[in-house]
Amino acid sequence: MEAKEPSTPSQLLSKLLKSPWTLPIAASVALVIPCFWQPIVSAVDVQSHLYNAWLGELINRGVIHGLWVGYQSTNVLIDMILPWLIRCFGVSGAERIVTSVLVLVFFWGAFHFISAVRGHTAYWLAPWLAILSYGYVFQLGLLNYYLSCGIVFWLLAIAWRQRFGWRALWAAPFLILAWLAHPLPVLWFLSVATYCWLARRVQVRIQALLFLGCVAAVFLVRSYVVARYLSFWTHTQLRLWTGIDQSLLHGWPYLPVGLGFLLFSAVLLGEPENRWRAMVSVPAQAYFLTAVAIIAIPTAIRVSMYGAAAGAIAERLSLLSGVLLLAVLSRSIYRRWYLAAGLLTAAIFFGALYYDIGTKARVEAKMEKLVETLPAGERVISFADLPDDDERGNGSMSGGKLTHLTEWVLTHLVGGLQGNHLLSRACIGHCFDYANYEPSTGQFRVHALPGNPVVLASNAEVGTVESGTYVAKTGDLPLYALIRCGPAPGDIIMEPMTVGESRSTLACPGTRSDSGK
Repeated sequence: MEAKEPSTPSQLLSKLLKSPWTLPIAASVALVIPCFWQPIVSAVDVQSHLYNAWLGELINRGVIHGLWVGYQSTNVLIDMILPWLIRCFGVSGAERIVTSVLVLVFFWGAFHFISAVRGHTAYWLAPWLAILSYGYVFQLGLLNYYLSCGIVFWLLAIAWRQRFGWRALWAAPFLILAWLAHPLPVLWFLSVATYCWLARRVQVRIQALLFLGCVAAVFLVRSYVVARYLSFWTHTQLRLWTGIDQSLLHGWPYLPVGLGFLLFSAVLLGEPENRWRAMVSVPAQAYFLTAVAIIAIPTAIRVSMYGAAAGAIAERLSLLSGVLLLAVLSRSIYRRWYLAAGLLTAAIFFGALYYDIGTKARVEAKMEKLVETLPAGERVISFADLPDDDERGNGSMSGGKLTHLTEWVLTHLVGGLQGNHLLSRACIGHCFDYANYEPSTGQFRVHALPGNPVVLASNAEVGTVESGTYVAKTGDLPLYALIRCGPAPGDIIMEPMTVGESRSTLACPGTRSDSGK
């Protein structure tokens, strides 16, 4: 019997390159790099989720009083997982593990759905999908919603490829899991899957009638919501249906990314061989129905006057519309420059994101140094996201006009993330973020009683901290405030507050006036 010759390194490399797992693994490794390249992953609700997981552990151990951990059937899955991850891997480890897993679940779920629509893999759209994966919803820290989206895209990919009947019952556990995370993607999935199932079984003429009937149903839902609840509609919803707002995060450096996606979409849909086929396809119909919902349904709905609103509905749906638009584009005839255009745009996006998250990380590090000087268990609020008095506009007339023009462009065209929860991250293990918003909403696991020593129990009072109009009361003291005294990440100071004091009475060093003393 002849001895089998050992494989040479070149042969092993050749086998590795031919393996169907090589490209997905390499893409996955590259995809999670932004979850590790800075000390924090995101500056907004990710940090709030981590802080409240730690707070929940203190409540369960009886360390703090006046708060309790409630039970709910939705918007809770990530918050159930985080305490265990923090115990096992620490705060930073838990943050990186959970965000990496969520990005992979969402990206590959959406990728397989897009590939199912095209009929085979569409790696040339992966850079655009990576941008969506790290876009507005992820950066805002809507982790439960984000996970639910990933799960329903996996289900939609499977449903697109297979015919179902009673066999569809296997999907029920996954829908329950998605519902535990967030209900909105589940409702969207049931609506879109039902529409696509019906539309793929009738002629184009009947599809048009079906589409118009569903548009009418969306407006009936809108009429019901507006008549029954306190609701809020904004003109910015008119620009959210394309999904490009997911890439417009922290200012003008992201504008080329959004415009690049619009141009890329226009070029592909403008091709004669693509135009008609794309516009009448079932994925396009699902996309336009989602767009109608984004424009028509109020983006915030408040069940009662005193409760917190269910907000950012249009911004959440925009993530779904962005993936649907990629599915529509996937049916285009591929050209070599498509991948290069996507990679270039993704490089701009992730380069800007690396810089901005790094800036936020330095702000968080400064906050952490400040609160570490306090005794354990002190209460702190942050006004650091508000502009300092010197930044509010004492410039020349021309400078003022330029500033106003820039602000208008950023507000109406770019939008961007509002606020952050860096103080929550800085306080973990040492102090209490007194304006922590989650307990006051009643929409999360941690709930608070009025007068508790840890957090403001009123959503309205939390709003006054965010707007800078909060006035300290006797029961709040001792209370410390973080304020910004300059544009640099380190230009933050901490000041004790007294009764009747607000952001407007807190002054930076060198700006205090002796008048009135």
